[in-house]
Amino acid sequence: MAVTENKRSSAHTQPATTSTAKHRSPKRQGKSQTKRKTLPASLRPTITKRGKTTIRRYEGRSFHRFEEAKGKAIDYIEFFTSDGYHNIDIAFDDKTAVHFVIEPSFTLDTEYADWKTGNWRLLKRWPLIPSASGIRRK
Repeated sequence: MAVTENKRSSAHTQPATTSTAKHRSPKRQGKSQTKRKTLPASLRPTITKRGKTTIRRYEGRSFHRFEEAKGKAIDYIEFFTSDGYHNIDIAFDDKTAVHFVIEPSFTLDTEYADWKTGNWRLLKRWPLIPSASGIRRK
């Protein structure tokens, strides 16, 4: 029976390295260091924090991050629609849920609720979020 040899060396046969900075990038010195460039004012967001919710507003658009759901396991997501009523429910394994109601003109109504007792109990309600077409400009 022939012995099969591996063409790759094992880690134990490699010589030990003496340098502790083996994987560190070399330090930049003098003028070769790059500066971070600042974004123009038109590209920088206006950031608002409301509890764990972060709102980043740019010209003509906005992003709403709901950190209350961070790290939670999702049980199910459900979308419901009928004449003039549309909603998205995100239910979590801990019997809480985020409820999004979308009006035809696109206004987002968001609520965070507890279902542990089997009855819906409001934990938090966010301000209405209108669509870009629904925002009134002065």
